[in-house]
Amino acid sequence: MRFPLKTALTFTTFILALVAWRHWKDHDKGIAPAIFAEAWQLRLHRSPAAPVVPLPQQEQPLEATETTHTNQTVPRPALSTYLFDDSGALDSFFGALGQLNAPASDKARHVAILHYGDSPTTADLITGDVRALLQQRFGDAGHGYLLIAKPWAWYGHRDTDITGHGWTISTAVGKMRADTYGTGGASFQGAAGGASSHITLKDAAQSSMELSYLAQPEGGSVLVTADDAAGAGQPVATISTASETREPAWKSVELPEGTKAVDIKAGTGHVELFGETFEKAQRGVLYDSLGLNGASTTVLSRGFNPEIWAAELRHDAPALVIINYGTNESSFGSFVDKQYEGELRTAIGRIRNALPNVSILVMSPMDRGERSGIDEIVTMGTIPRIVAIQKRVAADTRCAFFDTFNAMGGDGTMSRWYTGKPRLVAADLIHPTPQGASIIAQIFVKNLMVGFDAYKPHPATAPVTDDGTRQAVQP
Repeated sequence: MRFPLKTALTFTTFILALVAWRHWKDHDKGIAPAIFAEAWQLRLHRSPAAPVVPLPQQEQPLEATETTHTNQTVPRPALSTYLFDDSGALDSFFGALGQLNAPASDKARHVAILHYGDSPTTADLITGDVRALLQQRFGDAGHGYLLIAKPWAWYGHRDTDITGHGWTISTAVGKMRADTYGTGGASFQGAAGGASSHITLKDAAQSSMELSYLAQPEGGSVLVTADDAAGAGQPVATISTASETREPAWKSVELPEGTKAVDIKAGTGHVELFGETFEKAQRGVLYDSLGLNGASTTVLSRGFNPEIWAAELRHDAPALVIINYGTNESSFGSFVDKQYEGELRTAIGRIRNALPNVSILVMSPMDRGERSGIDEIVTMGTIPRIVAIQKRVAADTRCAFFDTFNAMGGDGTMSRWYTGKPRLVAADLIHPTPQGASIIAQIFVKNLMVGFDAYKPHPATAPVTDDGTRQAVQP
């Protein structure tokens, strides 16, 4: 048997390249032996986007939608050790959750949560566990929003499987100009005879599917087919995407009882699709995991077309929007210190413009480790600075804030999580393992439920109406 010389040379070249990169990145700190473990795992993650230039002047004036109203009361104490809500921003969300526990009505009620985030959210880590915990307590309203296909191999949504072919995919990551995307920040263009997706559903109790797409002149049609447990497929809808104007559109279709899989494909012409939402005909929580790999806050502040995104937000009518970025920004210290706060304020302002009364929660990034010396792992210095900015901006803009960084253990957590058994974080010192993600989710939901259990309607902190007055929130 001949020695695999080519394979050995390829692996050696990869190791040397990784060593050179480490030495260039941390040239004053030496070379960490752990890079060999990274190379062996071959877990390559997309690098964060480069720092962005300052926003154009016209993008900055957000005070009209973020200014604290004079009839607000003094700041409230923290809801829990790591959850802060000075202005009662979560009151309307807690009120909506409370309605799920009220006596049943003729019409099922869904409480929708949109969770925007970066790569852990892309794989439905943390969010998948949060969804399960909230649905266990308040009811399962369905899988929620999924992208049409996988922009990255590790994109996923718990208890579903997605395969797609023939789509030209575009996402809002790294885009410094506003463009048209769905709620999830991605679009999928395809033509008849080539573009199709197959979605397998572990839970066959989904009663309907809503397709999100771009209506446009000369738009083609979409065919939707459902398979039951026996694998017998039947057409359930033909959806035309043709329209006189270019705008986001939605079409809901009923699914046959026991549907185990759905096929979506371009039937005629050219179509541009965004995603599909699976729902159940019962009360409960819809928790949409809207993660984009390599994403930062600039996805919301720059990447989305504001008018189209606003229309999508209003259609989704969430009770809570979570902004969960910071990990990718942490690679750029100058950006964090000079520009990050403006980007976060702009993102919050755009959501407020679309949904003036919605609850918004800024969720900090986890700890992020970097190697120092031979085998020492320390917290990246920009992470605490990002957390401090987020907490201050959240208070200024009437948003709640969850301190993930300190909730998981604060400074040095990634070192403890990486060296402990079981290992709770990957070798990149960024991405949690499934066990680590579950811990974050449990801490988050525990703190959120402390706030919910203590919630009582408070007229002085009810949502602000268009004329600046406050409307009552019903429990």
